[in-house]
Amino acid sequence: MFSFQEKSTNITYDSIAKTVVFYSKKRDNKKALFYSKKMLQKSLNNKNEKQKAESYYRIAQFQRKLRANDSAFYFYNKSKELYRQQNDSIQIARCLRDIAIIESSYGNYINSNISAINGLEYLKGRNASAIASIYNTLAINSKKQNLFKQAIYNYKQALTFISSTRGNIVIKNNMANVYKEQKEYSKSISILEELLKGDITSQKSKARIIDNLAHIKWLNNPNINILKDLLLAKSIRVKEKDTYGLIASYSHLSDFFYKKNRSKSLFYADKMYEVSKKEKSPQDQIEAIDKIIGLQTAQKAINYYKESIRLRDSLQEVESKHQYKFATIKYNYEEEEKQKLKFQTLATENILVAEKEKSQKKNVLIIGFLSISSLLFLIYRRKEQHKKRILQENYNTETRIAKKLHDELGNDIFNTLTKVQNTKINTEEIINDLDKIYLQTRAISHENDSIETGSNFENYFRNLVASYNSDACKIILKDLSSLDLNNLNKSKQIVMYRVFNELFVNMKKHSQASLVVLSCKKTNHNLEISYADNGVGFKDNTIIFKNGLKNMETRIKTINGTINFENKPNKGLKVYIHFKN
Repeated sequence: MFSFQEKSTNITYDSIAKTVVFYSKKRDNKKALFYSKKMLQKSLNNKNEKQKAESYYRIAQFQRKLRANDSAFYFYNKSKELYRQQNDSIQIARCLRDIAIIESSYGNYINSNISAINGLEYLKGRNASAIASIYNTLAINSKKQNLFKQAIYNYKQALTFISSTRGNIVIKNNMANVYKEQKEYSKSISILEELLKGDITSQKSKARIIDNLAHIKWLNNPNINILKDLLLAKSIRVKEKDTYGLIASYSHLSDFFYKKNRSKSLFYADKMYEVSKKEKSPQDQIEAIDKIIGLQTAQKAINYYKESIRLRDSLQEVESKHQYKFATIKYNYEEEEKQKLKFQTLATENILVAEKEKSQKKNVLIIGFLSISSLLFLIYRRKEQHKKRILQENYNTETRIAKKLHDELGNDIFNTLTKVQNTKINTEEIINDLDKIYLQTRAISHENDSIETGSNFENYFRNLVASYNSDACKIILKDLSSLDLNNLNKSKQIVMYRVFNELFVNMKKHSQASLVVLSCKKTNHNLEISYADNGVGFKDNTIIFKNGLKNMETRIKTINGTINFENKPNKGLKVYIHFKN
């Protein structure tokens, strides 16, 4: 390996590139970045655009490895534009893939998805490893937005392009974690058990799979003894000096002992805190502190409370600074590109003005006229489209109401009239029929009336609950005030009202319940509402998503929430709803 001399004129671009590769293999990212910048300087001296594009890409890679994502974003974009000028679609796609990963890390999932999909379009089925990486990024974005089905789809797409054993393990382990989030533990367990049967050369990967599998088995059945596997994973991680893996091991061991042996649970929570503090991982420190607080007396926990608050404030401050820095670099890059375009445009305009001044003025007038005409036409068209949408929505609503009036009420009213004319029919039976018609009418009214949102929404929601409360079926509300419903945004208030109206309608129609309990809880920014009744539940322990139930699921997804159904035939129905305030 040579010693780089800045003043040397004998060192070539290729020799500097080899030095970068050398330090990259040694994982000395700081020196690799240093020589990547030397590559860039050499390419500028050579006036070689291809070398320049490669240099920008190298710089971005090592900045990302050194967690300078904001600067990496800037240089990936610089590299992408140069590769675009050279029509190198593979390298353009690689840049877009890495840009998508950075955007995802900042929570900018929409832009990340756009960058990733653009990358796929450039690849056109070529370069399997890059395609797999892009689908993995799309899957991560879906998972972080609780779009679990889409995440599974993207992971499966990634698997079709994966050729390496290591990549296959990573993707399948990620899939198992998504199934765990969905509480589809059997699918998660099946994937991890299949991985363990294969040839796993990395002990860190093996420990991760053993630990995940044991934890998910325990989530599926808290009575199962998985201690041996948890300790095995921990011992491998200690041997491999896998400190980040140890954080997960200590977390799972603390959870396992929480109800069995609180002193051991506290011991492992303390270990998790020590390791996460050593690794400077504030998020894991906060999680460890939360466990410790739950296992300590209030007096002993006071210092941990203070540390937790400090860490959360610090984390928020760091995140805000990173977001600001990223936004600044992104803005500066875009402004730089605009300035380049502006100067290019000005140069072209100056030539045109010098050659054809009169023609240019004429063209400006024509372009101005066409622009104004186009704008006016666009405004007119949007207004017309808006009117059509309103008319269509009104028509759809009227059609739906008419169908319900015909299908749900028409036949019942006709049958009731027939019974009234028959003197042999019991009066009580007619009263029951009229009560059923009343409930159907009220349900249709609730479904289609306007919803009062804003600062009085909680009372409005209580009125909805009260309207379904009766001697035949009592509805109990627990801790509704804790949700602070009046401060929810309008769209979430509407979704919540519609979903619970749908639940109450189904309860009245099908459940035969005499008691319903709504329990509410707010944790940080998460709202949790559980519905439970003592009705007949669904037949064959199967929930069939038809009409109302499907509508609930669709509505909850529009606010990035989740809804889960727990059914026990003849023992009632439980529904769990989660969303952020």
